[in-house]
Amino acid sequence: MQIDITENQKADLTFIRSKRARNIRLQINSDGQFSLIAPRLMPQFAIKSFLVKHTSWIKKQWIKIEKQKTLRPKFNYQNGDIFYYFGEQVNLMVSPSDKKRTAIKIRGSSIIINLHHSISKSDGVKTIKQIIENFYKKKAEEVIHDRLQFFNEHYNFKYNRVTLRNQKSRWGSCSYLKNLNFNWRLIMAPIEVIDYVVVHELCHLKEMNHSQRYWDLVTEVIPNYKEVRKWLKDNHYLLTI
Repeated sequence: MQIDITENQKADLTFIRSKRARNIRLQINSDGQFSLIAPRLMPQFAIKSFLVKHTSWIKKQWIKIEKQKTLRPKFNYQNGDIFYYFGEQVNLMVSPSDKKRTAIKIRGSSIIINLHHSISKSDGVKTIKQIIENFYKKKAEEVIHDRLQFFNEHYNFKYNRVTLRNQKSRWGSCSYLKNLNFNWRLIMAPIEVIDYVVVHELCHLKEMNHSQRYWDLVTEVIPNYKEVRKWLKDNHYLLTI
């Protein structure tokens, strides 16, 4: 499915019918891909009417996403690449080492990787990317578990499994089984953003919706959630490696 943006440009739209969907909705994943999700039995005329009503919004978002693509960080996985860690820029420094075991650490505004000097340039790119990803995943797991415990001292909700993933369209989710999922790429965002996503999912343990009662729960500990949510919406494309 495609939406005309200009005479020469079209936006691709993936159409999905879902048994679980109660209402029709538009969704944009972290790669800037549009999805239209509709209840399985929703008639075609209602879907077309929804699209017509929201065409202006789709065009506006498409233009914004195309601009973000030009600003999205591009990596060579070499000295000088800039990554984000807790919302701050860190410069990659690759240091040749005699030790076969690779090491990574954050020092000030640098992310330093010690890499064995025998590793070829092509293998080094893959290795460096994997080292950074593993490091971020580990740190994200530590931080998110810590923030969950901290905020749940206020809420005292019960939850089961906590899983870190690389979700394309979500930064977090809460299942009806009270399992919590979080995107490990959150470690690149400011701590205020991490806290917001943690609280967002915690509150779904009580309210599996986005009603006023739900947002009142969020506001108890994140009174400026709208401001923080806007940062994530505007800057999500920076949180990549």
